[in-house]
Amino acid sequence: MRQRTPELAPEDAKVLDDVEQYGVHIVHVAEDEDGDRPCFSFTVGLWETYQQAEVIVFGLPMEVAAELLDGLTDEADADRRFRAGEKHDGLLVGYPVRFLELPKERCGELLDVATWAYEGDGFDAVQLVWPDKQGRWPWEDGVREGFAASQPIIGRRAAP
Repeated sequence: MRQRTPELAPEDAKVLDDVEQYGVHIVHVAEDEDGDRPCFSFTVGLWETYQQAEVIVFGLPMEVAAELLDGLTDEADADRRFRAGEKHDGLLVGYPVRFLELPKERCGELLDVATWAYEGDGFDAVQLVWPDKQGRWPWEDGVREGFAASQPIIGRRAAP
C-alpha cells in the first residue's frame, strides 16, 4: 500500500486514512454522460487489511452500494471471505449474490483509485453480481435489457 506523504492531495490522503482507520475506502463512480457506462462502486483496502479481494459492484444507488460494501467489510473483518465463483446469501436482504473474477487488465481502468493506492495491480479483485426481483442473473434468458445493461459482466463467469 502506498505510503502517506505530506504532499498528497487531500482526497488521496483520505483514501489512505480511511484504509488505515476503517480497513476500507469506498469509491463511487457516477454513470457517464452518454449513458454508456452505468454507475458503480468499489472498495480500496480490503486486500491490504483482510486479504480479501477488492470488490466492484455495478448499478446500485450510492447509498445501497455503500451499505452493501460496508457489510461485506464487516464480514471480512470477521474472517469471512468472498471468492470468485462463489454464491453467498445474507449480503443483500432477500437476494443471493455471486462473485466473479475481475481480470487484472481491467483493474487499472475500473479500479483506478485502488491501482493508485497499491501502486499497481498487486491485488486481487472480484465483481459482485446481484439478481433481478425474479432471481435471474444478468446473463440469463428473460432478464430485462435495462437490468442487464446496469450490470455489465466484466468478471469471468465459470460455466454453469
